[in-house]
Amino acid sequence: MAYTQYETVVANTPEELTAKLAQAIADGWQPYGSPVSITEGFQVLQAVVKGSSNVGGAPTDITSDNITDASDVGKAVLVSVDAAAARVAIGSGTSDFSGSYNDLTDQPVIPAEGDAALLEAGTDLVAHTWSAKLIHDEIARQIAALPA
Repeated sequence: MAYTQYETVVANTPEELTAKLAQAIADGWQPYGSPVSITEGFQVLQAVVKGSSNVGGAPTDITSDNITDASDVGKAVLVSVDAAAARVAIGSGTSDFSGSYNDLTDQPVIPAEGDAALLEAGTDLVAHTWSAKLIHDEIARQIAALPA
């Protein structure tokens, strides 16, 4: 059986539309598509139908196998019972990475920490990291060494 009737439910507020749709559903109508808002006079419309979209006969259950344009992965996600199963379906979360920086390969070289003697000499040609305190202390030392 195909859709046998088509109507629109019109309301002036979303709340009124909700109430009218509840009554229409109780009377055997089914919403069809999305509600539409008309700004002139602010009306909200919802199409409703009676009958079935299954033109060839009685309505049937829709399963993931009925979806002809979905991939096997997409169908597997649709039937996943929880988030973990969905991640397995798409191949996510299958890494063996522990999360530790030390387990990474091709790690960038982190410069060694410099010390006060290197900072004071100012002639070091190797990259080092410097603490803010070390830099502060060296600047304070150099200021104190300025002639008065």
